[in-house]
Amino acid sequence: MKQFFALLLMLCLLVSALPALGEVYVNKTPPEDWETRDLLRVTVFRTGEGDCMLLQAGGENMMLDGGPYKYRESLRDALKDRDISHFKYLFSTHPHDDHIDGLRMIMYYGFEVEEFVSMFPKNVHDTEGNQKKAMAVLDKAGIHYRQISYGDELTLGGAALTFYSWPEGRTLDAQCSMTKLIYGDCSALFTADIIGDTQHHFLETLEPEILKADVLKAPHHGLTAMVPDFLTAVDPAYIWVTNYGTRGYRIKNQGERRKLPVQFSGDGTIILECDGTDWYIHQNLRQF
Repeated sequence: MKQFFALLLMLCLLVSALPALGEVYVNKTPPEDWETRDLLRVTVFRTGEGDCMLLQAGGENMMLDGGPYKYRESLRDALKDRDISHFKYLFSTHPHDDHIDGLRMIMYYGFEVEEFVSMFPKNVHDTEGNQKKAMAVLDKAGIHYRQISYGDELTLGGAALTFYSWPEGRTLDAQCSMTKLIYGDCSALFTADIIGDTQHHFLETLEPEILKADVLKAPHHGLTAMVPDFLTAVDPAYIWVTNYGTRGYRIKNQGERRKLPVQFSGDGTIILECDGTDWYIHQNLRQF
């Protein structure tokens, strides 16, 4: 009997030492004191089939891609409405127009930018010349360009972001950056436009805890289904897709089979907030 109680005590101590598991609440009202807490906020703007995400923590701002050119004025106005004039980072996952053009226009409109960051070299070639156009604006504005490497980390307020890529991939999509974000006990995985081959590569080369995340941005605008083993490894409680709901049905079907909520930023801006423990997520349908 003494051995039983000793074992029970050990188990209780072990459980109490484990970090509390956070919850993901979608379209739920947060606690009354929510706005008084130190929050990480991810705003996924309504830029159709394009990635455009504002990250905010500890009074610092960062763009993770900037969406297509056609939304440049909507993005400018949305940032000004949020009283944002300064960015610690503009991060480019890869130089396709639906990701980098908005970053170019942020620089063109005169927002203060400390650094433009990418895993690609400044002179990377893309067939449409998107990088060259963005770099011309960057140079004119005198903004510093920093190329980071596999596994490098950036901090934003109390958040840590670590970056991974597959430089041997055969296309820019295959080579683009995947970002893991940690804020307290909360985690998010931003997969940019990684293709199936890249997902398999990460499954083979990354530790499981790197892929595991509470919330997941679906790869490549949900145009193709995710590799099932990749989705299993991430094991998210929520997925968002940077596309219209009418175009991301494959991801929606994957989510429904796993009983996961899936939202589409093309149908309205999505806001994800966490306090280091829990996520509260809501969508402003038909709004930028």
